Amino acid sequence: MKKTPIRVFTLLLLLGLGGLYGAEGQAEKIRTSTPSGSLNYLSIYVAEEKGFFKDEGLENETVVIPGPTGIAALLSGDVDYSGAGGSGMRAAIKGAPIKAIMFQTEKVTWHLVTGPSITKLSELKGKKIAIGAIGDTLDTLVTTLMEREGLSAKDITRIAMGPSALTRISAVKTDAVQATALDPGSTVIAEKEGLRILIYLGDLFPFPFQGFMTTDRKIAENPSQIKRWLKAMIRALIFIRERPEEAADVGMKRLQLKNISRPMVIEGVKRFIRALPEGVPGLPSREGLKNVLEYDVRIPMKMREEIPPERVLNLKYVGEVKREIESQGMSK
Repeated sequence: MKKTPIRVFTLLLLLGLGGLYGAEGQAEKIRTSTPSGSLNYLSIYVAEEKGFFKDEGLENETVVIPGPTGIAALLSGDVDYSGAGGSGMRAAIKGAPIKAIMFQTEKVTWHLVTGPSITKLSELKGKKIAIGAIGDTLDTLVTTLMEREGLSAKDITRIAMGPSALTRISAVKTDAVQATALDPGSTVIAEKEGLRILIYLGDLFPFPFQGFMTTDRKIAENPSQIKRWLKAMIRALIFIRERPEEAADVGMKRLQLKNISRPMVIEGVKRFIRALPEGVPGLPSREGLKNVLEYDVRIPMKMREEIPPERVLNLKYVGEVKREIESQGMSK
């Protein structure tokens, strides 16, 4: 994977992207929710700690609100942006006035983890796999993975165990289930506990991950704030890619990472980076968008017809921000 040149990255930090990132006047207070306080959402905390939101004239408060509850908070106005992209897009299909405005990665960040006795996917036939909830993105991807191996959903038993990675790790350790999929930080913990990383789900196909939603009202009334929020987030993702050790220090400070050392957090950050696209992140590829609409919306909702992207996506502003950053030479 190509890396963004350090000289360009440093220039952006020193100059705050020049006029693009200069914000005058009193900071606007905003709230951003994430589904979990994991390394998948380290970017929010990096943007806060490194002053990227401040550079944009924003004062951000981050709150952890799981999936559908986070979308409810977005709709009620309790938060301005929500990282519950899958839940949000499915809500948009049902008529909720919200849209996805960016995706952090081009691939999912999950790894399939098993007990030490499982050495290949075919050995999961007849076994139990822990997921978050039936019909969620993880469930869909695990089922797709099995089908690519020649198995079907009937060949495995999916056990809904909620969002806690530690609960699922414990279940695999005790053989209550034989596999689960974990975020980058949790895979490091799982390996420490003697479990095996069987496969990286990001290698299945491009699948934009960690989408962020906002309301149609904000898109119509405050596009300037959206662009400034996006710039701060993109700078944070680039910082993570170029400075994984410094990003890990932010994680150690801001995330509730139990039983995990700094070297383990650094390794987790590096695994997260594997899911980032080349160049400026935020705007998925066409193939990625097609896959996310298929596997994150249409299939879980059992829809027959294809989904018009405009029903769930508004990527206009992240595209504009991406082009502005590229004009500064970042993608070269």
